[in-house]
Amino acid sequence: MNRKIGMAVLAIFWIVQTGFAQNTLEYYLNAARANNPAIKQSLSLKEKADLQKKIIKSEYQGPKVYASGDLNYSPLLPNKDDSKAIGYDVAITDGGLIAANLNVLQPVFNRQVRETLVKQAQSTGEAGVVQASLSLHQLEKEVTDQYILAWQNLSQIEFISAIKNQLQKQKEVVETMAKSGLYKTSDVLLIDIEIRNQEALLNNLQSAYLQNLSNLNSQCGLANETSVKLLRPTIGLRDSNPMSKFLEKFRSDSLQEVLNLDVSNLKYKPQFNLYGNAGLKAIEFEGIQRKFGAAVGLALSIPIYDGHQKEYTRQQSEINLQDIDNYKQNFLIQKNNRQNALVSALDFLEKKMTVIHSQLTDYEKLIELYQTELKAGTLEIINYMNTIRLYTTLENELSMNETNKFLIINESNYYNW
Repeated sequence: MNRKIGMAVLAIFWIVQTGFAQNTLEYYLNAARANNPAIKQSLSLKEKADLQKKIIKSEYQGPKVYASGDLNYSPLLPNKDDSKAIGYDVAITDGGLIAANLNVLQPVFNRQVRETLVKQAQSTGEAGVVQASLSLHQLEKEVTDQYILAWQNLSQIEFISAIKNQLQKQKEVVETMAKSGLYKTSDVLLIDIEIRNQEALLNNLQSAYLQNLSNLNSQCGLANETSVKLLRPTIGLRDSNPMSKFLEKFRSDSLQEVLNLDVSNLKYKPQFNLYGNAGLKAIEFEGIQRKFGAAVGLALSIPIYDGHQKEYTRQQSEINLQDIDNYKQNFLIQKNNRQNALVSALDFLEKKMTVIHSQLTDYEKLIELYQTELKAGTLEIINYMNTIRLYTTLENELSMNETNKFLIINESNYYNW
């Protein structure tokens, strides 16, 4: 059963190595940029804001034309000739109303109102662009992290596969020499056990690779495909940006808060409307053919007292602006602390990887010497197996540290945006 699992792993690995696409990190980043619905939705706010500006101009610049009609009867009981009749006052209702009019309403003296609303709509659109930029930046970091994890699995698969193949060759040599008595059957079995261990490790790595690759495809909006080899990521460390783009979010939020207050204050401005109508107005059908006419006028509304709502709203806005600034200052502190920690971690990893590289060079020289002794039949197989295990452990440690290095650089670049 273990042999079958090992062969299946190698078959899948061969497909990955010799199969179809060799994809780069940029390939997945481009797919994520093109397919992410949240980013598309944020960008659509700009288009919606442009439409809202047209609606505002139509609302406050253009006339409104509408038709209206009334047919109203207000009875007096028992009859209108009775001085003690019960019903609406005739002076108010005239007993009823028959009307059919074409009306025109034209807002005037509202330039400040219109411009303030247009600014608010424009700010909403710009906020959408800022949010889309932040979402894209976050997505690029997450996709890059996921790509690094998947690539690390594949890198380890390549190394373990090479070790397994080397062991397979040494097994053949030992088997041949065992027939002539230079090695024992137990030596062959010892190598065979180690080969099985490497196959089991390959199986685990392949499962992790396929899972990480599936997660990567999901993040990028791509259908799953397993016949893919990820190329080594090329990620350079960016210089710190003193004008951090993260601050655009706080600037945008503050601007929107100020504009929201301006819009709230618009209801305290005097409102002027020119109006006109033409058509029929009458209180009874008799002589109705002479009741057609027209009227024009100016409607004025001036707010006087609102129970201090304007002042309370202003105080709320000041609190919101202070909250935004508090978040901004907290973010800057966290950003600075994290960047300093990342620089230290990267420096530590560089030194550690230098030591590991040196150790691996020594192990490689030792393995070459052991292979020469093995062919001569003078090597203790257990020493060779122990060296292979230590070399594999050290190589895996280097792979993990290299992965962490890429992840640290990616996170540092995220904050240096």
